[in-house]
Amino acid sequence: MGRPDYISISQVNAYQRCGIQYYFSYIEGIKTLPNDAMLRGTSVDTSANEHFNEKSQNEVGITENNFIDMAVATHDEKSDDTEFKENTKDESRDKTASASKTYHGVHGQNLKPKLSDNKPTQIEILEDIGDNLTLKGYVDLVTEDDVIVDTKVRKADKSIDVESNLQLQTYATILGSDKVGIASVTTAKDPKATYYGGVSNKTTKKRAIQRIKSVSAAIDSNIFLPAAEGSWACGEKYCGYWNMCDFGAKRKWSALYVLRS
Repeated sequence: MGRPDYISISQVNAYQRCGIQYYFSYIEGIKTLPNDAMLRGTSVDTSANEHFNEKSQNEVGITENNFIDMAVATHDEKSDDTEFKENTKDESRDKTASASKTYHGVHGQNLKPKLSDNKPTQIEILEDIGDNLTLKGYVDLVTEDDVIVDTKVRKADKSIDVESNLQLQTYATILGSDKVGIASVTTAKDPKATYYGGVSNKTTKKRAIQRIKSVSAAIDSNIFLPAAEGSWACGEKYCGYWNMCDFGAKRKWSALYVLRS
């Protein structure tokens, strides 16, 4: 398959998480099913995009019921192509509905997208960032006061340093914004919506672009290091390549063979 013609933040994050996972996914083209946590994120994000599209035109957005229904419908539609690791399908569906309601009631009301005429609030980026490197990505939302905002659906509400967030800082660089934020919602029993805001300046922008270029250079040099030993990413529960990786199940099979020889 070979390396993609562009680089994305998801590629960079995948490489930093585990170079072997990146190799299997982006070089060999071996794809794995998303897990239920990813599905919940996609489902809420789909409703959020539609809500802010509507809100950019009528300043109201879609109703709470429509927001929830759309998220649940997305969840159901993609369920057959999802590996449910943490929850059953029904449990995941219920969490999606609860998180959607909370997101709509807080972020859906507080965040105000730029007003526009029939233009989607989600912006596609395809930008030359230097060194013959093209970056591709999607900005979830730009608010009326030019804040770059990303939606995050998480299990627990933990503090987020938006000023070191690679995605936000990169998109702020390309769009020329000096403010960034994350609209977070949890999928806990009692969902919580929290907004984390921060700045984007010359230093944070330069650091983000340099990180992307450094990862790209490592990929071009065919350097694919495994995740650090003991990392949460290197385990059967979270790695879809566990059974084919020399640092995963194959390592255990090799060790067992040596012991039996």
